[in-house]
Amino acid sequence: MRLIINNCNLINGISDEVKENCYIIIEGDSISKIGLGYVEPGSTDTVIDGKGKYVIPGLIDAHVHLVWDGSPDPMPVIEHLENDEVTLRAYKHSLDYLKLGITTVRDVGSPDRTAIHVRNAINSKLLKGPTIISSGTSISITGGHVYSLGREADGVDGVRTAARKILKEGADLIKVMATGGIYTEGEEPGNTQLTYEEIAVAVKEAHNKNKKVAAHADGLEGIMNCIKAGVNTIEHGIYADTNALKLMKEKGMYLVPTMAVMRRLSTYEKIPAFAREKALEITDTHMEMLKNAVKLGVNIATGTDCGSAGTPPAYYFEELLIMEEAGMKPIDVIKSSTNIAASCLGIEDRGTLTEGMKADLLLLNENPCTDLHVLKDDKLIVKDGKIVSELLF
Repeated sequence: MRLIINNCNLINGISDEVKENCYIIIEGDSISKIGLGYVEPGSTDTVIDGKGKYVIPGLIDAHVHLVWDGSPDPMPVIEHLENDEVTLRAYKHSLDYLKLGITTVRDVGSPDRTAIHVRNAINSKLLKGPTIISSGTSISITGGHVYSLGREADGVDGVRTAARKILKEGADLIKVMATGGIYTEGEEPGNTQLTYEEIAVAVKEAHNKNKKVAAHADGLEGIMNCIKAGVNTIEHGIYADTNALKLMKEKGMYLVPTMAVMRRLSTYEKIPAFAREKALEITDTHMEMLKNAVKLGVNIATGTDCGSAGTPPAYYFEELLIMEEAGMKPIDVIKSSTNIAASCLGIEDRGTLTEGMKADLLLLNENPCTDLHVLKDDKLIVKDGKIVSELLF
């Protein structure tokens, strides 16, 4: 049995071109053929008429926290819960993303193995859900940024041990907290936390296992430590200057800007006052950094920090509009949310609509290259070759 989409307009995540009158043949969980014209279906095939519709790859969010629910102060919600309940909540939140058309997420901080358990259950087909790339617990200094989601470690030997344990637990990458941040009281986002030497040993351990390293890095000194140490992605990057951004581009690093959460933190009156006050101070600086990164041609992968305070999954679409506001063309925003994000995450079987790739795709009613707002509208979602509405309900 095949799933066939006929007569559609194809946006493949690679080209700037919208290809008209295309067909897509899906067999099992993968795309077997793409071409022009019409495919006559067999008696057992499921056929979707894509006339007037636009097909794009499934969307990717490169920075989420599945254990958090996006409520005004999500940390206390799970603080005293048993891990099995936290895991169930993380699974529920993963479905919230999938129902929006976000078919892949990278979770960059969760207690113990909670998000890893959800990933494993989905990968083994025990449960239905999005593709999850998980860092497991992050690594922070003692009392460092969002230490409740992480593993506190101090000194080179302490970080080395923490990284090895996290990799042993099955993490897809290592996440380090290089600086302070917004959503931890008593610290500033510009302050350096993990040292260069500590970051470097985490990078060495990860790269020895062919794993990537993502770094929460807001302040310039921390960002430069991360660049020098060879991390793969800078998360947030608030105070990155032109020199830092040029180095990131030169080294092929990725910026995951998470602007939507910063704007939300600075305007939503129900979040903790300490977080709102810090966010208000940095939002303009953060936006100027993103505009500069766009102008300089830095690799930008869409990531939101959704799950954080006041920012449930639907705020993903706000991130896309902010990226356009920062100077990106809609087609480039789409690439950052599909192909480039997949490269950032190190997944080679998703992110584009090409033959042999996993069949994660969205069927839209309007052209997102002329209006990104349509990505939030009603859509048909296909995950691993299955229509999501039929898969989950």
